[in-house]
Amino acid sequence: METKDRTHLSAVLSDAAAYRKPQTIRTAETDENYRELLKHGTKELPMESYQNNCRIFKSVYSHWHKEMEIMYIEKGCGIAQLNKETLLIKKGDILLINSGTLHHIKSDRRNILYFKSVVFDLSFLSGTPGDLCQEQILSQIMENQARFVHLIHPEDSGYSQIRNLFSQIFDSHRKKADFFYMELKGLFYQFFFQMLTHNYIVTESPKDRKNLAAVKDAIRYMNEHYKEEINASDLAGLSFYNETYFMKLFKQYTGKTLTRYLTELRIEKSRYLLLHTDLSITDIAFETGFNSASYFIRKFQELNGETPQKLRKQNL
Repeated sequence: METKDRTHLSAVLSDAAAYRKPQTIRTAETDENYRELLKHGTKELPMESYQNNCRIFKSVYSHWHKEMEIMYIEKGCGIAQLNKETLLIKKGDILLINSGTLHHIKSDRRNILYFKSVVFDLSFLSGTPGDLCQEQILSQIMENQARFVHLIHPEDSGYSQIRNLFSQIFDSHRKKADFFYMELKGLFYQFFFQMLTHNYIVTESPKDRKNLAAVKDAIRYMNEHYKEEINASDLAGLSFYNETYFMKLFKQYTGKTLTRYLTELRIEKSRYLLLHTDLSITDIAFETGFNSASYFIRKFQELNGETPQKLRKQNL
């Protein structure tokens, strides 16, 4: 990464941290493993296209989905955390989110992200056993033995072809002309061909797959036990990792320390109770795993820019 990009990356991260009100790019529920539950397309055509912006954005916690996602940044800039990569994204960039990748995105509040994306299940492109495309390429990606690189810049090799194919895929899905599904499948194969010829499909190491699974296990455990006392040794023990190593690994994949992540999760759970129950602030604090009401109020205000009482009062 060039020096000017590092400087901009630090500035955007600092600005995002200062901006306290949370909102997600694409609102969707998740299960206890933080897998997105939103259905993308239909069983017959498992893909969807989106066009959106981030008027306000700060991810509370990472999520993942089975489908792959290709995102084109129309304007603005921000930060994308994909597994253990932290990436500066800006106008013209193509962001590629692989199946099962933990990810969240933060927009620069002064240069809001606007984007187009397509989310698709690889089953749409699957062939029969013995098919060369299926056996040599698609199966490798579906089994997480290979993956797309996460980011392609306008100055990178093959960008124009890949960018044009993305636009054609997006437009075809939006227009839905007669037999558009035939056109879509052909365009996706061309897209994969360009990704291959420009070396944007790379192998995934068994170690990386194991590490990602360990982080997902910890996230699931926190979601199931956030009301209880949780410590780093408990989470590291789930995957038989050294505690110090696991804490470093978790931050690489989520961009947050274990403590920060768990605090934000508990605060998110408390927001629901504030808005949908008559429990007292003290009861909510203990119900979401905090040891004292005063500490809960302080952390809530730190992350949301307002007290729990104010949030509840505004939404009566």
